Amino acid sequence: MDVRSLLVLGAQYGDEGKGKIVDLLVERARVGTVVRFNGGANAGHTIVLEDGRFALHQVPSGILHPEVMNLIGAGVALDPLRLVEELRDLRRRGVECTNLRVSDRAHLVMPWHHVLDGHLGGRLGTTARGIGPCYEDRAARCGLRVGDLVDARGRVDLKHFAARVREVGTAKNLMLTRQYGLDPLDLDEILTACTEAAQVFAPQVADISELLEERNRAGHRVLYEGAQGALLDVDWGTYPYVTSSSCSLGGCAVGVGLNPAPEMRMGVLKAYATRVGEGPFPGELGDPERVKQHDARPAGSPLPQMTSAQREAALAGDQEAMGRWLRLAGAEFGTTTGRPRRTGWLDMVAVRHAVQVSGLNALALTKLDVLDGIPTLKMAVAYEIHGERTTRMPSRVRDLGVARPVYEELPGWSCLGGATRFEDLPPQAQVFVQRVAELAGAPVRVLSVGGRRSQSLMLPEDLCGAPTSPP
Repeated sequence: MDVRSLLVLGAQYGDEGKGKIVDLLVERARVGTVVRFNGGANAGHTIVLEDGRFALHQVPSGILHPEVMNLIGAGVALDPLRLVEELRDLRRRGVECTNLRVSDRAHLVMPWHHVLDGHLGGRLGTTARGIGPCYEDRAARCGLRVGDLVDARGRVDLKHFAARVREVGTAKNLMLTRQYGLDPLDLDEILTACTEAAQVFAPQVADISELLEERNRAGHRVLYEGAQGALLDVDWGTYPYVTSSSCSLGGCAVGVGLNPAPEMRMGVLKAYATRVGEGPFPGELGDPERVKQHDARPAGSPLPQMTSAQREAALAGDQEAMGRWLRLAGAEFGTTTGRPRRTGWLDMVAVRHAVQVSGLNALALTKLDVLDGIPTLKMAVAYEIHGERTTRMPSRVRDLGVARPVYEELPGWSCLGGATRFEDLPPQAQVFVQRVAELAGAPVRVLSVGGRRSQSLMLPEDLCGAPTSPP
């Protein structure tokens, strides 16, 4: 991949495998800088190597490469306490993180944001990580930024930060107690916890826009890493069931402080669809409330096993059983929360929407191996809404809620095996990948056939790239 700059975005509802793809591209495309530009600790980017699994939340996915500079941009909602936990965990595992820099303009997720998100976020199915309330304060011009905590010399600015915590925290305590009937927070405890955390990363705070411009001039290849996915974009997603940041190309420019104009704009999508939290999900396999009851598990606990009876039921047409098949085979449980993800067949209407919004000119298709053993596969090529057929993503969530997918069926395969080239895949899998590229209108350039970094195929642009008109 001989390009100077790359953008990696989610092309579905998040959880597409962006961390693995970023890590792979850093290695294969000789990237010198990775910039995370949106989201916060609500993201979970997972990288699986032969010697272990790394779950990243705020730290960019190039961190495992010590020669690569990793930047947390101004568009990220930074939780200082969780950042320190993440850095300490990485360092215990031998990742020094000296190649990390944090934007002084990034807004801080404070403890009152967690309380408010936990109290109010249930109806939208948020992760309760405080991201939404943090972005609300940013828009209301009452937020705290990393630069309030750390001065221009890389030192903790206790006097200034204490004044800001007391100013904003006093107002937040009045809101918590009078408006919501909740207990007030101890501002002294908050001040102590945040300043102690800042001691860990204060020397790594910088003007990310200036640093990025310098590295661009020096000829470094830059990869811009997005969190969440196109259908969760605050403007172009399934509003109001969305995240609070822009997950698109436009969000990249805002989050890094310059106009990146990436040459390769890659959307990551799974070979099926998943969604976390509330909101419409055309073609969902099973009832979301039953999924919460039957498949809930604590984060990090072993996955339940699919029984032979459930497998037979799935093959006989039981949608809930097929949804569980995809959930268990794909380990579809939140990296951050452990909660089960809702599952469905691949939705190409949604993918085409992502391609349009961000001008995607390449795709990375992940988890193709999860479809092993399913004799007949489906992908949604259109919706029927109020008796009319459309290939466009509706802007009104009430219309999306009644949309019925129009499916195209394709033959499945028994097992991908240890394919190292596209030609090694079963013919049915090749047809599936080519059909994704045709319907999306963008070539598949990366194909993931397993969880580890090594289980990835790099494809030439002309192999799976001839777009056709939507059906």
